[in-house]
Amino acid sequence: MNWLKQKKQKAVFIRLDRRTLYALAALLFLSQLPHVLHLPVWVSGVGMMIVAAKLYEHHKPNQAVALLFSPVGMTFIAFGGAALIRLHYGYFLGRDPCVAFLFILVSAKFAEVRRSSEATLLLCLCGFLLLTQYFYSQSILSAIITLPAVIALGNALAVIRDSQNAPSTKHSIKTVIKLLVQGAPLAALLFMVFPRLPGPLWSLPNDAVATTGLSDSMSPGSIGALSKSDAVAFRIEFKGTPPAPEQRYWRGPVLNDFDGKRWTTIKSKFKVQPNRTASGERLHYTVTMQPTQMQWLFSLDHPVSLPMRDTTDTNTSVVLAHMSTDLQLTSFKKIKSVTRYTQISSLSDSFKPAARPSPLLTQLSGNNPKSVAFAKAMRAEAGSDRAYVKQLLSYFNTEPFRYTLKPSLLGDSPVDEFLFSTRNGFCEHYASAFVVLLRAAAIPSRVVTGYLGGEMNGDYMIVRQSDAHAWAEAYLDGRWVRFDPTGAVAPSRVEQNMASALGGNEPVPMMARRGNNWLRQFKLGIDELNYDWQRLVVNFNNDSQYKLWQRLGLPKLQLWQITVAVLLLTAIWCVFVLGFPLARTKTLSDEQKLWNHYVQLLSRYGIDRLHNETPNGFILRAEKHVKYPLASKLGHELNTLRFKRLNPSDSNALKARIRRNLQILALHSFVNGRRSKQATEPTTV
Repeated sequence: MNWLKQKKQKAVFIRLDRRTLYALAALLFLSQLPHVLHLPVWVSGVGMMIVAAKLYEHHKPNQAVALLFSPVGMTFIAFGGAALIRLHYGYFLGRDPCVAFLFILVSAKFAEVRRSSEATLLLCLCGFLLLTQYFYSQSILSAIITLPAVIALGNALAVIRDSQNAPSTKHSIKTVIKLLVQGAPLAALLFMVFPRLPGPLWSLPNDAVATTGLSDSMSPGSIGALSKSDAVAFRIEFKGTPPAPEQRYWRGPVLNDFDGKRWTTIKSKFKVQPNRTASGERLHYTVTMQPTQMQWLFSLDHPVSLPMRDTTDTNTSVVLAHMSTDLQLTSFKKIKSVTRYTQISSLSDSFKPAARPSPLLTQLSGNNPKSVAFAKAMRAEAGSDRAYVKQLLSYFNTEPFRYTLKPSLLGDSPVDEFLFSTRNGFCEHYASAFVVLLRAAAIPSRVVTGYLGGEMNGDYMIVRQSDAHAWAEAYLDGRWVRFDPTGAVAPSRVEQNMASALGGNEPVPMMARRGNNWLRQFKLGIDELNYDWQRLVVNFNNDSQYKLWQRLGLPKLQLWQITVAVLLLTAIWCVFVLGFPLARTKTLSDEQKLWNHYVQLLSRYGIDRLHNETPNGFILRAEKHVKYPLASKLGHELNTLRFKRLNPSDSNALKARIRRNLQILALHSFVNGRRSKQATEPTTV
């Protein structure tokens, strides 16, 4: 029993050498690196400082650092880190705080590693920490950043397995890369044929993050602030020719209620089916929308279908949203991840509603009296609603209004101040004032927000947050008609883009400016690469799988057929990969085969040849540890055979003698091994 206890203690309390520690540190650094941009600076700093302190303590033992890394110190770090993270985020159960806490805990685990079993656990934790970066992004850059950490993981495994006899770091890295290359075809095969799961393997509570994009309200300056962003709102693939720039109105939230300063939506309880008989050119397209934490989906004006998710069977297509009477598309749930849907639109500037407009669409608050009086006077002079709308657009075109991203601040009567005083603003100023003037003339109207524009990049279009826009809709002659007062002030905004309508001193983001700037072209190239990655890899699902088989002329396979095919192809690939080493062993000379047999037999005595050990050094080391003269004699005979020039007859005779001696040594090593095993076995009473 004492022998078993000593053996257990020896197996557990294995001190890590410097090489193992540095291999783990490299793995930890490469696993933490992708999170530096996602986490607060202090979290990254604490994690990195713990790792640096551990390396310093190992290089130069320090009592204060050792006390910090004691069980009490580690407990303090864990609870202190949790408290600070809770204080920083304001909540704890969510993606960001959980990843930040894991970041600190993995660093703390590295600081307390003392045994090989703890080092193995640290490998698992580093692997999980590396995977959490995909909670934030699944771009091709994220996959590339993962690769060095995977290589470092393989190197750490080799070092932990045998730190004394492990090959050099350079050799380990080459071996890991070789294994990755050999396994890549099998991974690609499993990726293409393995049945896809209906959802992610993990689920985290929602983070209290700010939304990106348009909201359900609009006030002066809200869209202008959004237009300073280069972020992508969504991407579109068209079946056919893309629409002209002046037709790229992407409909989003419709704002009906106005309190004098702020426009908001009124959620309609009535849902309508799309008017599939609407006039106008039909356009089929697919939208890949970035997460917004909101429920709006976007479509070209005007949608004549509901957003559908791609499926292999058109009879079972999944509807993602419903349509209200104002043609607003509202998803059944918030857009928390990249969402892809197909849509059909009719390119027209008007549509016939399913019902007459509500009286609420002519109501106004009382804090813009000058605008109301101005509208009533102009309407009486115009004689008809259409003539009045035409006069309003002419008013915006001829008066000294200015289109700018830096408008003047407005007070309690924003429309009055804008129309008759400041006269500078962005699209929301013009759309809001235009609708107020229409309602003052008893014309039902509303503000529509969305995006105007889009840039082709290869075979798809990019719509950015800088393309955010607001326009107006008026009810005339039984139809809702689109009017864009911004186009009356700055026609190039509609015909080209925002940057062309603004001056050179405006804060226009780089990607919103047209040109051949090399940095801009580089970013477009990266975007195209990431989009292809999103389409072909991240969004690869059962439907994509089935379409791939169709292109290859294959039927939809059953699960057992997939299993048999995978096993067969895997076996063929393994034979192909492993066949070359076997072929190389057949080409070894007799001298090399005999030497390899000799090295193998000595390993039974516990003598393993080191990777950097010469043959003479190995033989001399064997003489000291193996108390059997034949082992030393065989070593010198093999040296003579391998390195001394002999005539054929002497060489053949020496080979025959070595083979006989190897057989004797093999028998001796077998018997000696059994006796050693019996001597060490405990006696049963």
